[in-house]
Amino acid sequence: MDKKIHKKINIMETVLVLVGISCMCLAAVLHFHEGIRGFNIYNILLFVIGLMAEVGFVSIELILFHLENRTFKFLSVGYYIMELVLVMLINATVPFSGLVVLTLFSIIKNMFRTLKADVIYKPLGYYELCKKFGIKVKKPRKARVSTNKKSTATVKSTGKTKSSAKSREPEYA
Repeated sequence: MDKKIHKKINIMETVLVLVGISCMCLAAVLHFHEGIRGFNIYNILLFVIGLMAEVGFVSIELILFHLENRTFKFLSVGYYIMELVLVMLINATVPFSGLVVLTLFSIIKNMFRTLKADVIYKPLGYYELCKKFGIKVKKPRKARVSTNKKSTATVKSTGKTKSSAKSREPEYA
């Protein structure tokens, strides 16, 4: 997969996680102050924006999971299970700290994916996926191999022809 495209997708995923979690936390804080007039519309608006951001995050996760090699798919499933268990354990200890754990795990995962994109993903999997869904994206061109032409040196003739060179007999002493 192309590293530039992968870097953009991971940055977008991280931004969506941060926007989604911050909107949902802010909506929860506004919901706590329910007695104040006018905050109800902001609460609903923030919740909808946070929900849309998280849907975008999940869709990017699914696309990237689809593009992974088989061995990394198993590692990703193990990573998700470990993340879920840690979120539950830490959230049971400190309430509402699971969001912080999710955010940190997501950022760490995206950094690892960006650094190891050529190993984790299929080489042209992104372009094949775009072709499946009818999205027009230019594929990168293969590097053309240029052949070096051999240079030939021209030799000046001395003016003698082959027939005169052959007719000469060697002199013996």
